[in-house]
Amino acid sequence: MDFTEKYLPRFRESDADGLVGVKGYVNYFQDIASGFFHSIGKGNDTLPYQYGVAWVYSKYKLKIYEKTDFSDDITLTSWVSKCDTIRVWQEMEIRRGDTLLCEGRLESCIVNLSEKKIIKTAFIDLPEDIEDPCLTAVERFSRRMKFSPDAQYRYTHTVRYTDLDNNHHMNNLRYVNMFLNAFSPDFFEENTVTDFEIQYISQAYFGDELGIFSEQNGDTVTLYAKNADDELISCCVIKTEKKNK
Repeated sequence: MDFTEKYLPRFRESDADGLVGVKGYVNYFQDIASGFFHSIGKGNDTLPYQYGVAWVYSKYKLKIYEKTDFSDDITLTSWVSKCDTIRVWQEMEIRRGDTLLCEGRLESCIVNLSEKKIIKTAFIDLPEDIEDPCLTAVERFSRRMKFSPDAQYRYTHTVRYTDLDNNHHMNNLRYVNMFLNAFSPDFFEENTVTDFEIQYISQAYFGDELGIFSEQNGDTVTLYAKNADDELISCCVIKTEKKNK
């Protein structure tokens, strides 16, 4: 069981080089992931009213092969590769014709909205044939990350109104820009992002001041977001390759 949509990229989704990359691809993945469950009547448009629950995304991981322009449609595809007692994995692909631009994996769970607790996936009566065990080439998620004492402070992001979603906490997609903003334009002019992983550990709310820290190890940069209480809110791992000059 899979779900496919065609989409024409927009210039508003591009990076500073005028092409769509990490920022746009994560948005597309969230669209196609949520679209999959909407298509079978188990999306966040209906679950809160039917069951008093909602999907919460905990981890994203992308492998990026090419950035894309706006000259033609792309094809977005998503399917569920694993559905266990409390976690769901969705595989995702972005293609232009026969060219694979990007693939990824999303981990999500179901949360009781009144009790703020993770509940079993069986609670929402998912179809029995929902799993397709075919996996993309994306590597396994990193183990739960801890803050490194060697990480260097980069800047502080204050959560404002436009960062919020309808649960009144910081929208998952806003973390992507927040982490990417830890770098200067020179970093992206010199490096191509090949892998991007983000893990959501706790919630951030309006007015929270999130300190952004980074630690570099070769071609890999790990970033951390901590609130004023020194609580780790989210982590991000970016792998890069040097561009050919």
